[in-house]
Amino acid sequence: EGGVLRGQELENSVLDADYNKAIQIAFELCRPHKLFESFAELCRKDGSNQIETALRVLGKEEIHLPFEYIREWNTKPKFCHVAQYVLFGVFNIFPPTEILEIRGIGELLEGLIPYSQRHFSRIDRLVRSTFSLDYTLHGMSVIEPDTNATEMNDADNKLLVEKGDQEQELTSEMLKEKAPSKKRKPNKSKDTSRKKVKGAAYTSLAPIPLKV
Repeated sequence: EGGVLRGQELENSVLDADYNKAIQIAFELCRPHKLFESFAELCRKDGSNQIETALRVLGKEEIHLPFEYIREWNTKPKFCHVAQYVLFGVFNIFPPTEILEIRGIGELLEGLIPYSQRHFSRIDRLVRSTFSLDYTLHGMSVIEPDTNATEMNDADNKLLVEKGDQEQELTSEMLKEKAPSKKRKPNKSKDTSRKKVKGAAYTSLAPIPLKV
């Protein structure tokens, strides 16, 4: 009767979205399915604080329970994300000295490490493939340009054009101001040539003989 009442309380906690209480009751009743559902909801909502408060309730004799459940969830790619999320919370709460005192911890860790490495390598390949996809799409000019960058470039181009126009106006005004100040200088070469011709005409005259 007590188990039935606690199970009904667990269902009510899940319906009320009180996942902290649901996790505590699921640990107490050893309901891994309900426990996984509660942890999954907290992972979606990024409720790391609620996970830590729910795990802190466990005593030293009950610490092995989350490791057993995490080991089972970690074997399936569908559940590995929640398993790693809860495992991270366990390592943040319990010190290494208490973890080493858990009975059968060596066997539990031997079951966790290879699958965790496999999941890590799979996620690493996925991340690298996304970068190669972005590079390919960028090379094919499929990705839309950044509107903010184009707007900034357009604004910079407008400023450069305005500055160029202002500089052209200033140079034209300066040329106009300098143009009337320049006076036309007489051509010295022509005057000197004329003077030389006149002098030569007068000096080259010879006495004209008179006829008798």
